[in-house]
Amino acid sequence: MPPIFLANSAGPRQENVLALEHALVMLLLLVGLLNIQREQRRYTPWVVLAGVALSLLTPIHTLEVAWPIMSALVLPPLLWQVAVRLAMARPTLIGKDWLVWLLTAAGIGLALHVGARLSPAGALLLGILGASLIWQVREHATENTDLAAFGQLGLAFLLAEIDVTLHPLRPLLGSLFAGAMLGLLIGYGGVRVALRLPPGDLRNYFCIGLAYLAYVAGALMGSSGVVTTAMTGLMIATYGYSMGLWPTTATLPAPLNMRGIFALMAAIFLLLGWQAQVPLTASRIAGIGLGVAAAAGGILVGQWLAPGPKETVQSAAQMLLRQEWKVFLLLLGTLLLWPQEAVVGPWPLVVALLAALVTVVILRILLYPVFDLAGIEVRQQEATRTEDPGSE
Repeated sequence: MPPIFLANSAGPRQENVLALEHALVMLLLLVGLLNIQREQRRYTPWVVLAGVALSLLTPIHTLEVAWPIMSALVLPPLLWQVAVRLAMARPTLIGKDWLVWLLTAAGIGLALHVGARLSPAGALLLGILGASLIWQVREHATENTDLAAFGQLGLAFLLAEIDVTLHPLRPLLGSLFAGAMLGLLIGYGGVRVALRLPPGDLRNYFCIGLAYLAYVAGALMGSSGVVTTAMTGLMIATYGYSMGLWPTTATLPAPLNMRGIFALMAAIFLLLGWQAQVPLTASRIAGIGLGVAAAAGGILVGQWLAPGPKETVQSAAQMLLRQEWKVFLLLLGTLLLWPQEAVVGPWPLVVALLAALVTVVILRILLYPVFDLAGIEVRQQEATRTEDPGSE
């Protein structure tokens, strides 16, 4: 994994680098676990609470972890489901949704900065993740937008490709475009092979395996592994669905809903909780309370300014009850498992978020013109579905 450079440091300090990598992997796992659907969903709160309990009740256990391998295990299934969400999402580059999302992220970030005394960049990162989590739950009752995937893409860049901040902008953009093109090729080839496989688990696990292949291929070839994996998933979800690999979007592969991958992610999360030892202080408790209150305010403002279709809009009380428990677990797990020495620099965060925004735009503008040039007819996703298969 590339080194992570901290703000206001003369050079990388190894202990801080390891602490930040630990925290970022934990954040990705936590957000992914909190968005699991189907039968695995009932285990999620217990896994999160068990990880928190391990961090509070057990002594420090420091293990030598190969973080590049850990990232390679964690990121592909999470990026796959982000890509599936983008395949079914309507573009939202302007409008009230963006305004409400930004206000919610800023509100949660400010609450964590004031209450939990996190650094501005770290508080903003958690605010963006909290807003993305709220949007994912909110969209189960309305329709998907790009906003729900934005925070997780930014976090993936921050973890896996933070060294982009050390290079000029042109190589960064070249890496993103090269990753998108490589993902197109892997995704197209994967669909052609998947068509020869029998429907069911074998086909689904093959497609998930392509996400791991894309991540490794992107890293080895010098392109963005994050973008390569996301484009591969988007290509398979869109083109594969159009070719009839899956009859409905509800049957698209969802890695974290598969028992084996869910068990792997839960085990890694518990391992990270076992390694952490964070004292429970008054400022952390205050930060959790203020952060949840800010999230509740964002939900209410979002329902007022940017409601969904009238037939699916719930009451304010129902929205709060449905979403607040996830936001509470996110903030609880983050603040209790986030090491004090883990500091996110503002410049790496800005570049990671810009890379995430550019990635969403690239995936949007590149995929469908390629289909048109190749004469591939894309079947439209069904407008109504009972469950989001790409939900994490």
